Amino acid sequence: MAFDRVRVTITVAGIGFAVLLMLFLAALYDGVRTEANGYVSSRPVEAWVAQEGTTNFIKSTSLLSAAEADVLAQVDGVREVSPLLRVITTARVGERQVTVILLGVDPRSATGRPEAAEGDMVPSAGEIVFDRALARQHGIHVGDTLVVQGRPFRVIGLSRGTNSVLTQFAVVTLEDAQLLLGMSDMASFFLVRGIEGLPPEALVARLAGQVPRTAAFTHADFSANNMRELRGGLLPILATVAVLGAVVGLAVLTLLLYGAVLEQREIYAVLKAIGAPQQVLVRLVLFQSLAAAGGGFLFGALGYAVSAPLVVRVVPAMALSLSADALVAVGLATCLLGGLGAVLPLRRVRRVHPAELFRA
Repeated sequence: MAFDRVRVTITVAGIGFAVLLMLFLAALYDGVRTEANGYVSSRPVEAWVAQEGTTNFIKSTSLLSAAEADVLAQVDGVREVSPLLRVITTARVGERQVTVILLGVDPRSATGRPEAAEGDMVPSAGEIVFDRALARQHGIHVGDTLVVQGRPFRVIGLSRGTNSVLTQFAVVTLEDAQLLLGMSDMASFFLVRGIEGLPPEALVARLAGQVPRTAAFTHADFSANNMRELRGGLLPILATVAVLGAVVGLAVLTLLLYGAVLEQREIYAVLKAIGAPQQVLVRLVLFQSLAAAGGGFLFGALGYAVSAPLVVRVVPAMALSLSADALVAVGLATCLLGGLGAVLPLRRVRRVHPAELFRA
C-alpha cells in the first residue's frame, strides 16, 4: 500500500471525508449547546417561575397572569421580577413568510434582553430585535420593516444566542407580544433576581407556592432542563450519523488495506522467508493503517477549516462551534479507526506462507 500512491490517496480521502462528517456533527452538537441554549443560559437571574408541569423553555406550554409578578415581587429576598411572554407566529419580509418565536420582554429590565450582535437590544412599541442567523438567511438588516400579523415592526438590532437551530427568537416589548397573542395581562415565565448573598436554592424555596399552579426553578436547573430537552431530541440523531460515518471510513480503510496485502503477499512471503519476526509484519501493517488514519484526520480537519465558514454562509441557521475537546475526541476516534482497520489485513498476513515467494 505504501508504494501505491493512488491507493493511498483514495484511502486517505475516504477516511478524511468520514472525519469531516464527524467534525461537522461534533461542531453542530457544540453549537446547539452554546447557541440554542444561549438565551436561557445567559439570563442574569437566579430563578425562573413557570406554569406547573413546565420544566423547560423549548418544549413546553406556560401561561401565567402577568399581574402575578407583583405577588412574587413581595416575596422576601426578591429584588426584581420580570415577565416574559413567548409567542409563536410568522413575520412577512416582502413576499416571504418567516416562522419565528417572539419573546415579549419588559424593556425597562435587562433580564430579558438578548446578547447584541448589531444595533440596539431595547425595543420600544413597534420595534423588534431579530436573530442574526435568521436575518442573514432572509436578507434582513437593521432598519428594515417586517409585518407581523398585519402590524409593522422596525428592526432595531440583531441578536446572538437566539438561534435554537430548528427555530429562532425575536424580541419585542411585552405589550406588543400580548397584543399579537390577543390576550392582555399574559406571560409565559417570570425571571426572578434575588438580593445579593441569597443562595438561588433559598430563593426558589421562598417562591414556591406563592402563586397557585406554578413551579419555581433555580436558573442552573432550568437551563440544565432546557439543554436536556435539546440533547434528547438531537443527540441520538447526530450520534447515529456519526457512527455511520465512522463505519464507512472503517470499511474504506479495511477494504483498501486488505487489497494491498493481497497484492503484496509475495513481499510479505519474502520477509517471512528471510526470518522477519511476526511482530515486524504486524508493526508494518499497523503503521500503514495508522498512517492512513492520521492522514485522513488531517484531511478532514483541513476540510472542516475551509468548508465550515462557507456552510454557515449558505445555511445561516446552522450553529457550528467546534471545541478543542471535540477535536481531540474525533482524533482519538480516528486512531481507533486505524487500529480496527488493521485487524482483517493482519489476519491475512499471518496466513501468508513463505512458499508463496515462488508463485508464478
